[in-house]
Amino acid sequence: MLLEFIKNVALLLSLCLLQGFSLRLCRENKRLQQLLTGCLFGCICVVGMMTPVQLEPGVIFDARSAILSMAGLFGGALVATIAGVIAGVYRLWLGGATYGVGILTIVISVILGLAYRAAHQRGWMSKGPIQLLLFGVLLHTAILLLFSLFPFPILHSFMQQIALPYTVSFALATMLLGLMLQDIINRTKTEQALQDSESRLRAIVQAIPDLMVIIDEDGHYLDALPTTNNQFYPRALALIGSNLHSELPPETADRILATVRDSLRLQQTQTIEYERDFKMGQRLVEGRAQPLGYTVNNKQVVIFLARDITDRKIKEDEIAWLAFYDPLTGLPNRRLLQDRLHQAMAGSKRSGQRAALLFIDLDNFKTLNDTLGHDKGDLLLQQVATRLFECVRECDTVARLGGDEFVVMLEELNHSEELAAAQSKMVGEKILVKLCQPYLIAGYEHNSSASIGITLFLAHQESSDELMKRADIAMYQAKSAGRNTLRFFDNKMQAIVTSRAELENDLREGLRQQQLLLHYQPQVDVHGRIIGAEALVRWQHPSRGMVSPAHFIPLAEESGLILSLGDWVLNEACRQLRRWAAQPAMAHLTMAVNISARQIHQPDFVDQVLAAIHTAGVQPYHLKLELTESLLLEDTEEIILKMTALKACGVGFSLDDFGTGYSSLAYLKRLPLDQLKIDKSFVHDLLTDPNDAAIASSIITLAQSLGLNVIAEGVETEAQRQRLEALGCYTYQGYLFGHPVPADMLFAITPKK
Repeated sequence: MLLEFIKNVALLLSLCLLQGFSLRLCRENKRLQQLLTGCLFGCICVVGMMTPVQLEPGVIFDARSAILSMAGLFGGALVATIAGVIAGVYRLWLGGATYGVGILTIVISVILGLAYRAAHQRGWMSKGPIQLLLFGVLLHTAILLLFSLFPFPILHSFMQQIALPYTVSFALATMLLGLMLQDIINRTKTEQALQDSESRLRAIVQAIPDLMVIIDEDGHYLDALPTTNNQFYPRALALIGSNLHSELPPETADRILATVRDSLRLQQTQTIEYERDFKMGQRLVEGRAQPLGYTVNNKQVVIFLARDITDRKIKEDEIAWLAFYDPLTGLPNRRLLQDRLHQAMAGSKRSGQRAALLFIDLDNFKTLNDTLGHDKGDLLLQQVATRLFECVRECDTVARLGGDEFVVMLEELNHSEELAAAQSKMVGEKILVKLCQPYLIAGYEHNSSASIGITLFLAHQESSDELMKRADIAMYQAKSAGRNTLRFFDNKMQAIVTSRAELENDLREGLRQQQLLLHYQPQVDVHGRIIGAEALVRWQHPSRGMVSPAHFIPLAEESGLILSLGDWVLNEACRQLRRWAAQPAMAHLTMAVNISARQIHQPDFVDQVLAAIHTAGVQPYHLKLELTESLLLEDTEEIILKMTALKACGVGFSLDDFGTGYSSLAYLKRLPLDQLKIDKSFVHDLLTDPNDAAIASSIITLAQSLGLNVIAEGVETEAQRQRLEALGCYTYQGYLFGHPVPADMLFAITPKK
């Protein structure tokens, strides 16, 4: 009798394999798939009842209970109902003394299968072998109890001959069928996932603009991945079977082949740039060779991606020019002046020759701007730049710092301080005469003059910042002397230094006495919602009153107090973040904290930041560190390593005052930044100065190409904000949205759109 049951079970299990075809056939139509599956299980039950184990006429036993319960478990209510109806109708048609019990068996099997499904969906039961076997035993034990409804002679015969093999074989059949269906479903899902993955990969490959080819170590094209978006290589497949030297000029082919072999030798990606002639002209191409890790015909191969980077390079060159040169006058800006000043100091050390800095400020320039307009002021600045060039040698440098401030650096002066001073004075007086000559501006004659401060230097006796400061102090001395004159930096100016020393002592005491506090200026999105704030330090001095940060921050940097000050600001900002996090309405806010050059160059800078975050108990991604472009002047690799370490922990980074002329674009794309901050100097005249608008647009475009966010600071009018939004900038900071205020007043501000 057991053998008969096994034969019946084997037949039905084999028929259940058809479920795999049902799933594949109706993969895109879930409802049709359920209908077919229900019909399939119902028909399998019918086949089982056509070949049953028969105790006597009309009294049949088959594996419909296992089939229907698994239909409920794996197919759900619709599948189980359809299968149950088909099986029930056929059993009713068969008739017999026990047809009522047979129909109840169908109903109980469906109900218990659906109950198992509900328990599994709630996480109460899994579909493992043991669970399926226990379910099979439970199901057929329940059915055995149902068989007690048989007439006594049939029940007695059933219990003696069939009960044990029935329970054992059909409980095992339930487990085997469940495992089989689970395997079919898993295989179908895997196949679908593979097909979806292949479709996505194919779509990606078709969409990218790169030429992708497989090249072996001898330069043969083994395969090409055709794309539909490649205007430079529309017939990529035609490359297969050829080699580099048959498709490219010999020199270019040799360079690419060397790159391929270097990539295979080093087992890492190698990059090359080369020029290539196309129908639209000569283009610059960037190629990347990446080892694939297998061989073809015993030769190692790489995948080589070629991308046209001509437009990107042009844009980078434009941005680079903006980074090193003043767009109005074409003169070197502060960044390039700093570089040349360092070179001049090094050259002075080698040769022993002195050099000089001349700080030049136009007299009454603001009056011209106010009376004739900024466009006329720009014309004057351009003519001033031309005249300054006429006063110096080729080895000298003329730079514009901004506004009406210019710097002339004279090199290769005499070894003698006296003679070098005389040479500098002669050039300075020549400049004064030249700048006093009338200017013709848009048909109007305009007269102007300048004040010049001069400082001499030799080798590295002073830092570049100190030299600039001395020249600046001397220039203000010239203005105090009546303008249109020049002055050398001398010891009489040390009174200013003394005053600064007193301020330094007060600042040191202020740190000890906790006179410092933080104010917060809101940062808002395009809808005017506050999304964060910048922490700005303030100093409430007991006798001086509120001291401007412009006075004590530079002093703190020079004196080294910036380390203590910066550490206090960082920890206090994190503590404020914790207070915000405790309030649901403020929990989303980010905190921007300015970091000085001295701070980031500290060996334990990363540990200090992480300690502040840990002590306050805040999320790292709510903290954003703002770095100024001047940080990129030296030790860039060290800065990148520290930024990368903090970035890995979730801390964000913003490049502050971007566009003022400090950053090295060669390193910009290597910095793990999240955001560029457009300097307020470009925002101020955004609506009236095309140069500022062009710079802002270029910065936004650059940020987008690097995948960075952009925030504009110094937004004071709605017109400025609207113009920035039109350019693609959607985050803002400035007086339009609120002045820096204490934390408890931040949300009292009503940001404006």
